Amino acid sequence: MPFFVSRYLALLFAVGLAIGETIISWGNWQFAPLWIVDYVMVVWLLYAYYKTRQSEYRHTLLAAWAFTLGVFYMDLFVYADPQVPANVRPAPVVMALIVLCLVISLIGFVSALLATRAQPGAAAKQAARPPGG
Repeated sequence: MPFFVSRYLALLFAVGLAIGETIISWGNWQFAPLWIVDYVMVVWLLYAYYKTRQSEYRHTLLAAWAFTLGVFYMDLFVYADPQVPANVRPAPVVMALIVLCLVISLIGFVSALLATRAQPGAAAKQAARPPGG
């Protein structure tokens, strides 16, 4: 069950993040690395969804969620810093969305971690696999 939660949450989250980032940034694109990293998360989560269609490569899903969790953690606390000028801080609605994304990322990460740990003999299967196959 945690595997399916993590996998389909990755799909929904990636699509929502791509749409949301485009809407928020349209016409007012920030410093490039700040919006590029959001699209990197989208691509990685979609890639992980695709790779895990046969419940293999669960570690890819775990890595995608870990990266997403780390980015939103950093994003929240950079903007929550009291030394950041008020004119640089995002609107309260955007801050609430960042918190929501952080919570969803945490749920996705924990469910992917549980799914990876529940996979019997995952490391042995991966090690026994021939290169390129």
